Amino acid sequence: MTNVWRDLPRPIHGLAPMEDVTDTVFRRLIIGWGRPDVVFTEFIHAGLVIEPRGKRPGLSPRLVHSPIERPIVAQIWGNDPEQYARASLRLRELGFDAIDINMGCPVPKIRNRGACSALIRNPTLASELIDAAKTGGLPVSVKTRIGFDRVETEEWAGHLLSSGIDALTLHGRTATQESEGPVLWEEIARAARIARTMGAATAVLGNGDVMSRHEIDTRCARYGLDGVLVGRGVFADPLLFNADPSARGFRDMTDGDRVAMLGEHVALYREVWGSTRNYEILKKFYKIYLQGLSDPTLRDDLNRTHDYASAESVIGEWFACRRDATRATGCATRAEPTAADAR
Repeated sequence: MTNVWRDLPRPIHGLAPMEDVTDTVFRRLIIGWGRPDVVFTEFIHAGLVIEPRGKRPGLSPRLVHSPIERPIVAQIWGNDPEQYARASLRLRELGFDAIDINMGCPVPKIRNRGACSALIRNPTLASELIDAAKTGGLPVSVKTRIGFDRVETEEWAGHLLSSGIDALTLHGRTATQESEGPVLWEEIARAARIARTMGAATAVLGNGDVMSRHEIDTRCARYGLDGVLVGRGVFADPLLFNADPSARGFRDMTDGDRVAMLGEHVALYREVWGSTRNYEILKKFYKIYLQGLSDPTLRDDLNRTHDYASAESVIGEWFACRRDATRATGCATRAEPTAADAR
């Protein structure tokens, strides 16, 4: 069996797992706009891999994926080694390329259950979960932080590296910091040095506030990393992974281009999920495409919708108003169309 972490080109440009963001729809869109080297699912409890609940019998929506998304890593969480072992077998059957264990989520209700970032305080259980996840034969990685309530990179990263994982992604903050404070890239670099000193074959990746493709490469070079996983950076630039130097950047796009991207997202979300996933989740994506839009009323109009048909109607009306500047009624607040938008 191939090992995705061994075979990926360096530096690795990856799309980080994000709750209610990196579903199969968003992953496909990002890949279409500029393919990352690897993508992750949203995190899913190991127990739900084995016994899914919801409107899609037999498979959790979080595990739905298509061949175009490969290589794809399933991220799991929980604190039961038996569940991990069974989940690893199921994930291999489902065609995933690797398994990632979430040991970094800082949300209090999650860590209070002894899972995710709480495992930083329970290294013995962390090792048991890693061993159990290896049962299915897939490469196993860990995404975590540099400590729980203090920086403890050497102890924690050293422990994980000694567990024989295939990749380690470090977010350069502690769990209790959540998303606050500076990202300590020197600590991520420390983990990479530890891996080299140990002679570990583990790929070491960084994560935290990376906002451009160029920044991925410069951080990897400066800190001796194998790659970077980008999370919220794609909110500012969904074309971040596009490697074509001649391609127009997201910030240079017209309003019409951005609204067309949003419409593509709504249409694919409707096609894939229909009524099986909450429409309201879509609203968190509207601000991605509409940031800096000259017509601020469009986002307000979309946020007042509660179904696909209404959203598509609002988008269609927006384009109609721009194409027909003579329609004063209902279009008075819309920006005048530009030549680029009139295509």
